[in-house]
Amino acid sequence: MSRPEPRSPEFAPARMDDVELSAPLPLLGRGGEDGGTVFARSLCLVRLHGAPLGTVELELPDGGLRPEALARRVEAELGAELARHLRGDGLEPCPVDPSGFGELEHPPCQARRFAFLADPPEVSVVICTRDRTDSVRTTLNSLLGCRYPASRFEVVVVDNASADDSLSEMVAAEFAAGEVAVRVEPEPEPGLSHARNRGLAVAQADLVLFADDDVLLDREWIAALAEPFADSGVGATSGMTLPDVLETPTQRWVEGFGGRTRVFEKRIFDLAAPPLDRPLFPFTIGEFGAGRNMAFRRGPLLELGGFDTALGPGTLAHDGDDVEALLRVLLSGRRIVHEPAAIVWHAHPRDYAELEDRVFGYGVGLTATLTRALIDNPKLFVDLLRKLPGGVSFALAKDSEKNAGRQGDFPRQLTWRELGGIAYGPAAYARSRLDQRRRAKRRAGTGAAGGTARGESR
Repeated sequence: MSRPEPRSPEFAPARMDDVELSAPLPLLGRGGEDGGTVFARSLCLVRLHGAPLGTVELELPDGGLRPEALARRVEAELGAELARHLRGDGLEPCPVDPSGFGELEHPPCQARRFAFLADPPEVSVVICTRDRTDSVRTTLNSLLGCRYPASRFEVVVVDNASADDSLSEMVAAEFAAGEVAVRVEPEPEPGLSHARNRGLAVAQADLVLFADDDVLLDREWIAALAEPFADSGVGATSGMTLPDVLETPTQRWVEGFGGRTRVFEKRIFDLAAPPLDRPLFPFTIGEFGAGRNMAFRRGPLLELGGFDTALGPGTLAHDGDDVEALLRVLLSGRRIVHEPAAIVWHAHPRDYAELEDRVFGYGVGLTATLTRALIDNPKLFVDLLRKLPGGVSFALAKDSEKNAGRQGDFPRQLTWRELGGIAYGPAAYARSRLDQRRRAKRRAGTGAAGGTARGESR
């Protein structure tokens, strides 16, 4: 039985701000107009020439935080990152100027992006949804605002067994006649992995980008995810997730559950060149990316079997179809590029019971995914045993990279829920594989067309 949200005396609502240093800095207000939320803090994403430098958490005084004070805080916390960026652009490092650094018509740091967008590859963007028409509308509007030629991308909205036709009606009325091709594809078999496989099967481009139906997409999202594929050895990419707002303690604990400090530098994951600062690689799979913000080469992923339908929301294994696909791409010999400039803003759950369920599901999905990897690659077992003590410390130690970022009032119950899920994951995966096989037999027996065979568990 789920517990009510624990008390959090130290909590104060935080807004999310996006500040560009080349432009005049804004006054960060506290809100509250027309009865809205009054914010005590800002989690501020700081950029220069569009490139994210980092985040700064700020207290918002009465009357708001003035540009001069904002400049001092950014300089104090991100001065080194700013200096590196300026040097890279051939500019002398200097303090943050409240009036902005001034716009450059073609910043050197953006030269590669400008060249890429002059002749970019075609991409398919897949958004999977079920009974969330209003949320999909918001995501689509942000997607169509991305800086990417309209003729070079299509949008596939996969309707995963919704209760009515409102999604198709909304897309037909509001998006079908636009410059970008937007279409709805039905997937009658419930389960996110089935929906993702449907999108993968019908996508027309070689590069397939996946976004959730509850995110806002940054203007550079498509380009940032697609650009690394210019390297033929790259099989998948992923980006960074930021909260859209932190209005409740539960939403702040979602941030704490992730634990790790966000990395604002591009990371390349490669079995042939393991990252020296990741001793548990490749078993800390959460750092590879998440389903709300990832992309794949379509052909290789199809050859690998698509998404495992015994994993993911809607299955007995709860979660993990996204990171399992990323891990399988990595284990096949291709690289994963994590590009922090590919940003989505996610609507974190507000309900504590929902967070409890998600935390348990993440734990289940973690070890279910590793179970699948060991089935496919038995040689990994020796490496896993060698790294297991470090993995236990990573999961349990208060000062580990996973746990050090958690708030002082982070509910202990969430930790136990995650550990319970981790313990249950292997059994859950075995049960889920059997369940999916029974479902596939029933569909075959009735001649049902729903659910692609590509992602079926072996």
